[in-house]
Amino acid sequence: MPGGPSKLRDVRKLSDARAILDLDIPLAELPGLPVELIVGGGPLRVQVQFGREQGFMVAEVALRGELALTCQRCMGPMPWQVDVSSPVLLIESEAQADGAPAERESYLAAEGRVSLAGLAAEELLLALPIVPLHADGAECDETGVAATAEPVAAEQGTARPFADLRALLEQGAKRKE
Repeated sequence: MPGGPSKLRDVRKLSDARAILDLDIPLAELPGLPVELIVGGGPLRVQVQFGREQGFMVAEVALRGELALTCQRCMGPMPWQVDVSSPVLLIESEAQADGAPAERESYLAAEGRVSLAGLAAEELLLALPIVPLHADGAECDETGVAATAEPVAAEQGTARPFADLRALLEQGAKRKE
């Protein structure tokens, strides 16, 4: 695509022409993504279909791809499939946003221009799970460690920083008596 996905495009022309744009965007080219999302994921397949609805410019944004997330139960790697589609109102100013339907998602296309990479990044962030977890712990073992993770060496031992707390509290109680 000429100019790449970060190039600002005229959404008025795209909406009037009911344009459909298909592109593959490397995750590293999506602005504002955390570094841990960029590593290990393939390109994101993005399709944006422009149009008009109720006097507003609208973009139907569809994302498909695979990300490498971290399971928050076992802290192991977790492949996550992205397959979402959502309509987005493209508004040119905050004043125009006041008249937009509250139930619809909106995206600020300042001066009638939008970066497809920025729009895709915003939709991807909204699609991410709040707390990534393996489904029903299927990939995590009973201790919460990923089944694919390396076992912890026995000689490392387990640190128990509060193991002596009870004895210290009892000593303090005896001194007060």
